[in-house]
Amino acid sequence: MRETIRIGLLGPLQVTVDGSARPVDGARRRAVLAVLALSAGRPVRSATLTDGIWGEDLGPARHRLHTAVNRLRQVIGADAIRAAPGEYTLDVPPDAVDVHRFRALAAEAGHADGAAESALLDRALDLWRGDPLADIEAESLTLGHVSALTEERLRAIERRADLRLEAGGHAELVAELSELTTRHPLREFPWSRLMLALHRSGRQAEALDAYQRVRILLADRLGVDPGEELQRVHRAVLRPAEPRAAETAAAPPPPVPTPRQLPIGVSGFTGRADPLAELDRLLDGREPASPSVAVAVISGPAGVGKTTLAVHWAHRVADRFPDGQLYLNLQGHRSGRRSGPDAALMTLLLSLGAPPERIPPDTDGRSAALRTALAGRRVLMLLDDARDADQVRPLLPGADSLVLVTSRNRLRSLRRCEGAHLVELDPFTPAESAALLHRILGPAVASSDPKALGELTRLCGHLPLALAIAAERVRNTAIPLSALVKEVRDDSARLDALDDGTTDVRNAFSGSYQALPERAAAMFRALGTAPGTDVGADAAAALTATPLPEAVRSLESLVDHHLLRRSRPGRYELHDLLRVYAAELAEARGEGAEPLKRLLDWYIATGRAARDHVQPTSVVAGVGPPPGVEPLRFADAQQALDWFETEHDNLIAAVGTAAANGLDPHCWRLVHVLWAHLHRCRAWPEIASLSATGLAAARRAGDRYGEAEMLTMGASLRHLGRFDEALASQREALRVYRGLGSRDGRATVLNNLGMIFRSMGRHKEAIDHLRRCAALDERGGAPGDLAVSLLNLAQSYTESERAAEAIEAAGRSLELLRELGHRRGQGRAMETIGRAHRQLGDHAAAATWLRRASDAFAGIGDRWYQSGSLAGLGRALRTLGREAEARTAFERALELASDLGDPRAAEIRAELEGTGGASGAP
Repeated sequence: MRETIRIGLLGPLQVTVDGSARPVDGARRRAVLAVLALSAGRPVRSATLTDGIWGEDLGPARHRLHTAVNRLRQVIGADAIRAAPGEYTLDVPPDAVDVHRFRALAAEAGHADGAAESALLDRALDLWRGDPLADIEAESLTLGHVSALTEERLRAIERRADLRLEAGGHAELVAELSELTTRHPLREFPWSRLMLALHRSGRQAEALDAYQRVRILLADRLGVDPGEELQRVHRAVLRPAEPRAAETAAAPPPPVPTPRQLPIGVSGFTGRADPLAELDRLLDGREPASPSVAVAVISGPAGVGKTTLAVHWAHRVADRFPDGQLYLNLQGHRSGRRSGPDAALMTLLLSLGAPPERIPPDTDGRSAALRTALAGRRVLMLLDDARDADQVRPLLPGADSLVLVTSRNRLRSLRRCEGAHLVELDPFTPAESAALLHRILGPAVASSDPKALGELTRLCGHLPLALAIAAERVRNTAIPLSALVKEVRDDSARLDALDDGTTDVRNAFSGSYQALPERAAAMFRALGTAPGTDVGADAAAALTATPLPEAVRSLESLVDHHLLRRSRPGRYELHDLLRVYAAELAEARGEGAEPLKRLLDWYIATGRAARDHVQPTSVVAGVGPPPGVEPLRFADAQQALDWFETEHDNLIAAVGTAAANGLDPHCWRLVHVLWAHLHRCRAWPEIASLSATGLAAARRAGDRYGEAEMLTMGASLRHLGRFDEALASQREALRVYRGLGSRDGRATVLNNLGMIFRSMGRHKEAIDHLRRCAALDERGGAPGDLAVSLLNLAQSYTESERAAEAIEAAGRSLELLRELGHRRGQGRAMETIGRAHRQLGDHAAAATWLRRASDAFAGIGDRWYQSGSLAGLGRALRTLGREAEARTAFERALELASDLGDPRAAEIRAELEGTGGASGAP
């Protein structure tokens, strides 16, 4: 039975497994767990974790993240954190995390009444143990969540206070509200409720004193007077004979018609605590005598719930706009139905009571008339579905009013020229998705199949429109959740499944797509064919065969229309449902194959250029890039490694995409260029899987050379202990290379066989094969091939205690590697020479060579090899009696090995303790 995991973030991090507390050591590991817990059940991108926690791109921080996740699995269970290419998921239900339980209870309370609502709020607030994320040291994480969670808590406390006041519990509330005003002295709500509680408890003088204190505070710190609500309560306290009437006294009716045009809000509104709080802050922060109109733009992709949020919030603050609320649907993304400014202005002016005969005929005149009609009035204007800033600008009133705009476009010029505040709306969180489905389906259906429900939210991309349509299909047709999930799981039918006969996701996306400029539309379609989780600007340029600046303009246009998300500078992500839609468009136009081929050609050509730096001793098969393909160029090995790290997930996905689309030559060549990077990462399972895919592709293509190359990669199976398979693959490769007459291929296989035998402890056979390999390379192989065969031979000599021969072979290899500029190879040759000297008893020489090797590895950031050479250095120094230096070397070796999750760490720790203890080493 699976263990029950509970995670607390509403205070210091708290983890329990089956009721037993589990400490989580290390600030970074706590931060990783917190991020995963905040998205419980929902994948989190590796790049998001490394950027938010380490402040680094995924490439440099990938190993640290892997180590942190492995340590967390030891604490909460090996199966609790699922890994997929480029992402991790905390595999627990949302209610296992107190943040999600709190939000679910608060949402449930919003649908209850009286004592039931109060009891639910009590349960929600009892979950708090202090400040949220109190011991999480990740600035981006705390900035992104602490203020929102604190605001949600305060709103729950304030709502509970109102309920207790209504129930006559004013005397008991005084202490709680006094503490709240002390902690949040500039928040007017607790002051107003404290005054009421004191007033209703017969403590009028104290209530008046509280008003004077908050009035002075607001004046001193903010330079403002108390708000209308505080003033109303103050008046009520001053007139004790009729307090309740004064508390609720309404403002005198306006002298002109008061429009109340807001559409009906959604019953049981779900989630969106952060955007609602952001809009509240915008409203609360406005000066009453502001010289310019305030504009808020709620922007986001189609189906994300912009209008629902805007209408809900507008109803919530409608009383702050006593002169009315105007609503106008601009229909900016409905084909052929876009509302022009003249018609929109006419509608607004008529709503405000302007006589039709006095409305000017031109746009400028009507715009001026609107500003005149609204002068001195506090009105909330909701302009729904704006296409662009030009559609909105003529409708803006003068001072005192607030304009709320929804748009699929970010409306950059409105932000730049009118100072509009942008509120960007993302898809739901997993907790919000689950809450929406529970509300529509009802608890019985929603709880009947939790696994299917969770998968449905993921396949819908947590897009509210998609979730609502899926739920309505279940409710209206009684289709089982599992059957609907099966439909939605199929990419070719997913958008059809998200159509309930009246509303569909495809149609919602169509409005955004139709609004695109042609070049951006072409880019969108092409992105639907790209494999992987994101795309770089250079790859997008290759995908569309456009110059990089033009590609970037198209990408940014898609970002502005919320059809694409910029994950970081130069990198872009497409929502899963939008990817399906884009692929449909490309297929309908017959465009799918060519963009994909261009991208794969570019990946292969750029991968070859990167591999030349990462593994300069290797020779990559194939000719140059096809005409029109301009691969990236790299100045050094570090740039090449960074590219491989950045594109890691995409390249692996590209292999599968090439195979699935019958592009077999592309498939095996992609695997071939990936080898150097994966070998450096010691990603043996991935190499085994990809080489099998590449081998099948080469055989389908009838490419004997490709077949042989993929077979040679089977040598990596030795690292998985699959020696018989490794030997069989190399012997088969040798037969193919002989048939092709390839001397280089035969030499490669002999080298691989030598390495396999060495891993098996069959050193005589290993040396025999490696000597035959070196002899072939001596007779005409490339210098890099000879350098590698000599180095491997030298390492086999050391393992056979033939130190003098090892020094000679490694020395020759080192000379060749220096000429090639292969720094990692040089480090390995120097390490081999150092170990051989140690076998000969020359520990001083051993220490010298091992220190040089460690410095070489440090210079290129290869921590795995650096850790091993430092451990060897520590042994040599200890033998020489240089204990302090030995301890330093062992401590650094242990630090590196621990960060990497290297199993050698235990051995290094034991050796370190032999010098007198780890001195705080992990």
